Amino acid sequence: MKVLLYLLFLSVLLLVSCNSKKDNGILTYHLVKSDYIEKTGVAGTVQAAVNYPVMPPRGMFGQRTVIKLAADGAYVKMGDTICILNAPELESNYRELITSIETLEAGLKKTEADNKLNVALLEALLATSEAQLKISSLDSLRMKFATTVQAKLLGLEMKKTLIEKQKTEKKLAATKMIGESEIRQINARLTQERTKAQAMAEQLNSMTIIAQRDGMVMRTESPVFSFIGPSGLGTIGGPIKEGSVLFLDTPVLQFPDLGKMQVSAEVGEAEFKKIEKGQQVFITVDAAGKLITTGRINRKSLIGHTAQKYSDLKVKFYEVIIDIDSCHSKMKPGLSAYCDITLQVAQDTLFVPTLSIFERDSARVVYIAEKEKYTPVKVETGLSGSSFTIITSGLKGGEYIALSEPPNSLISRVKKERSGSDTVKTYNHK
Repeated sequence: MKVLLYLLFLSVLLLVSCNSKKDNGILTYHLVKSDYIEKTGVAGTVQAAVNYPVMPPRGMFGQRTVIKLAADGAYVKMGDTICILNAPELESNYRELITSIETLEAGLKKTEADNKLNVALLEALLATSEAQLKISSLDSLRMKFATTVQAKLLGLEMKKTLIEKQKTEKKLAATKMIGESEIRQINARLTQERTKAQAMAEQLNSMTIIAQRDGMVMRTESPVFSFIGPSGLGTIGGPIKEGSVLFLDTPVLQFPDLGKMQVSAEVGEAEFKKIEKGQQVFITVDAAGKLITTGRINRKSLIGHTAQKYSDLKVKFYEVIIDIDSCHSKMKPGLSAYCDITLQVAQDTLFVPTLSIFERDSARVVYIAEKEKYTPVKVETGLSGSSFTIITSGLKGGEYIALSEPPNSLISRVKKERSGSDTVKTYNHK
């Protein structure tokens, strides 16, 4: 497209400037001083200079899949649901954890009930031992009137009852201590599991992402990675949409700041070398009602990428960022823009079509039409674009320059020299 525009511009200019005053088929260019402007046109995409990312929830819960995502360029309000993710592994772990908590709670109830029962039985046994001990103490009155053997038997029974009581007291204390310890362990484990369950529940809730501000949302892209699997070479990443699997913590959406916009354009290697920061750019956005605005080069990427990756013809392209001077409400991120970059400007100077300059005897010459002949004149050149070249010395303006090399029969044999600052050196050819 750029080449066609240049050819059209050159054709019109040549038709206006050319004078075929000789009937020899050679077109000429009338040389006059004017402003030299070299431009290049590139296509780009409008984007925001600042974007506020919407990040997916962080956490080690495996694969996450996008099941709902706000439309690209949609306007949302704070509180709207803009993204819903699905994490099967997280949901499975949460269900297992809830089942574990329910099992622990049931176990806790059983342990508490068993402990109460055991304590109650031991307390009853202890009460029986204490009652028996009191009965034995009452029988001690009989020992005064009993025989020696009977007195010994009564003493042994009292001793036995006391031992049973002491044993029951120790068993009761141990049972209470063991029961309380088991209950504490179960409660501690329940606390841990409930904490984990609460964290998982929060993670599950965070799978539904809510807008934290009003504004337009744009979809994003994640880095593309290649891998080799059982079925061969594959890739992951790319544009994020419904069904996309998130492997990295990259934004799922972003809120562009529409107050400051840029254009991201790609230029070829030849134009890239001429582009510098601060150069003026005229920007046309057809989709915004053929909006025309201005901007300036902000920066250019020093790392190029190769187009036609699998072709023998490898052309390198470089990214150029253009700041837009004034943003219009119709200008939205993602729209295509045509950028006319002013590469070089020289005011009130002489320049000729590049195709009118020829190499002769290791010098650059142009052919000036004089009467019926063409006189070769040595020139020195300055800035050069794809169509025109500035003449720094050798010509003074007003000349008619041949656009093609004349045949030898039409080349002047007269050698002319002009002194002073306007000295023009010509060649004498036999």
